[in-house]
Amino acid sequence: MCKKAKILLIVSGLFTFAMGLSNVFVNIFLWKKSNDFMIIAKYNLIHYIFIPITFLIAGWLAKKKNGIWSLRIGIASFMLFFVFILFIKDRMTEYIYPLGCLLGIASGFYWLAFHMLSFDFTSINNRDTFNGLNGSIVGAVNAAAPFTAAYIIERSRNTFGYTIVFSISLAVFAVLILISLLLKSERYGEKIAFKKIFITANKEWKLLRNAFSLWGLRDVVMLFLINILIYQTTGSEMALGKLTFFSFLLVSLSCMLQQKIIKPRRRVFSITLGASAMFIAVIGLVVKIDYMFLIWYIFIDAAFIPFFTVPMSSAAFNLLSRSHEEEYRTEYIISKEFALNTGRIISTSILILLLTFFKNPRLLNYFLLFIGSAQLGALFFLRKIKTWDL
Repeated sequence: MCKKAKILLIVSGLFTFAMGLSNVFVNIFLWKKSNDFMIIAKYNLIHYIFIPITFLIAGWLAKKKNGIWSLRIGIASFMLFFVFILFIKDRMTEYIYPLGCLLGIASGFYWLAFHMLSFDFTSINNRDTFNGLNGSIVGAVNAAAPFTAAYIIERSRNTFGYTIVFSISLAVFAVLILISLLLKSERYGEKIAFKKIFITANKEWKLLRNAFSLWGLRDVVMLFLINILIYQTTGSEMALGKLTFFSFLLVSLSCMLQQKIIKPRRRVFSITLGASAMFIAVIGLVVKIDYMFLIWYIFIDAAFIPFFTVPMSSAAFNLLSRSHEEEYRTEYIISKEFALNTGRIISTSILILLLTFFKNPRLLNYFLLFIGSAQLGALFFLRKIKTWDL
C-alpha cells in the first residue's frame, strides 16, 4: 500500500478512537436522562436523514476541490458536535434534533471523504488488504475506547466523567485536523452527474445498492439498541465497556482471519457464512432479552460480521473499477450511501411507530429479529453479483 493509504489508516484509527470513546455513551447519556427509547430513536433518525443530504453537498465540494476538503470539514463538524454537547450536557434531551442534525452533517462530510480517498489510495489488488487492515484497526480501537470511557465515567462523580470523555474526543479531532494536512488528493471533476446517483444502467450496481439498503435496516440501528439493552440490563457503564471491549477485540481478530483465509474465489462463501451466523446470533434475543442471550448475540455477531462486511465493502469499489467508471466514483459512493441510509431511516421509523402505537412488552424482541435477519435479504442480492473474483 502507498504512504497515503497508511496515513488514511491512521486517520481511521484515531477517528474510531474518538467516536468509540463518546458515541456509544451519547446514547447511554440520553437514556440515563430520559429512560425513553423514543428519544434515542428520534435522535438517531435525524442523524440518518442528514447523512445522505450532506453526502450530496460534500460530493459537490469534492468535485469543485477534492476529497481532503470534505474530510477536514467533517472532522471540524465533529469538533463542533462535541463542543455543543459540552455546552448543553445535562439538557441534551431538549436538543436531540440539532444534535442529530449536526452529527449527520459531520458524518456525511467525513464518510464521503473517507470512502473516496479509500478508493483513490487503493486498487483491486490491495483493496481487500486495506479493508481487512482497517477492520482490524477499527476493531482493536473500538475494543479499547469504550472500555476506557467506561472506566473514566465509573470513577467520576455524577456526570463529570462524561465531560472528560467528550473533551478527550474533542482533543483527538483537533489532532486529526493536523494529520489531514499530510494528505493530498486529485480533483474529481467539475460537477456532479446527479443522474448517475439515482439512475444507472449497471445491473450489478443495482444489486449491490439493494443489498446496502437491506444491510442498512440492520446496521447501526441494531448496534445502538443492543448497547442500550446492555446498559438497561446491567445498569453499569463498565459492564457495557467490558462487553464492547471483548466484542470488538473479537471483530479485530476475525478481520485478520478473514483477510488470511478468504481469497477472491471464496468471497461468496464468506458473505454466506457471515450472514447466516449473524442471524443465528439474534435468535436468542427473540426468546428473551437478558444478559446471557445478549452475550450470546454479541460474541457470535462479532466473530462473523467481518466475513460479511469486508467482501461487501470491497465489491462496491471493485465494480466501479471493472466497469471503468472511476470518474463517477463520487456519484456511485453517494448512491451507495443513499441506499444504506434509506435502510437505516426505514428501520428507525418502524421502531418509532411501534413504540408509539403498540405496548406489547415483547415488541422489541420481534423487532430485533426483523432487523437482525435483514442481511439475509442483502445476501440474496449479493449472491447474484458475478464479479466476486475481482
